[in-house]
Amino acid sequence: MHVSTGVIRLSRLVVLVGLTACVTSSAPEFTAAHRAAIVDSVQAMLAEWRTALNAKDFAKAATFYSTDSAFRWYEDGAPTFHSARAIRDTMLAMRPGLRDFNLTLTDPEITALGPGAAIVTSEFTEKLTDTTGKVVGFAAALSVAVVHDSAGWRLLVGHNSSLRPPPDTGAKKKRE
Repeated sequence: MHVSTGVIRLSRLVVLVGLTACVTSSAPEFTAAHRAAIVDSVQAMLAEWRTALNAKDFAKAATFYSTDSAFRWYEDGAPTFHSARAIRDTMLAMRPGLRDFNLTLTDPEITALGPGAAIVTSEFTEKLTDTTGKVVGFAAALSVAVVHDSAGWRLLVGHNSSLRPPPDTGAKKKRE
């Protein structure tokens, strides 16, 4: 009985030391250089995504959306797409009716959250020209969570909201 009690105490000590080692060991430090590398690589991904969209290469543009089941895309507060496939299918369906597609991001800000995760915020404009020459455009703000997987950076959860026109300050001055 004395030997088994000693073995149990030794086992508990080994487990306790192991747990302490797990708690006291830390993850690798998330350095400024790592943050800068994430910002640079996400910026490069955004440029490729925008280039594909502007070339109307919607099949390629669709590869920048995550196929993870957590994927969501919202527009003006409403859930619009629940899969990368739905966005791809929508883009491919509108392609035959487009003469030109132009997306411009305005000074995108990229915040590295940790290894493999970042947030992108930007205002943007989009101008679409149909095959008859009719032009439609709008301006909006965008926020997107991007994640890195085996294929590179992918858009996982996004939201865009239409920008409101600036207030008419001229009307106020006329009343004064």
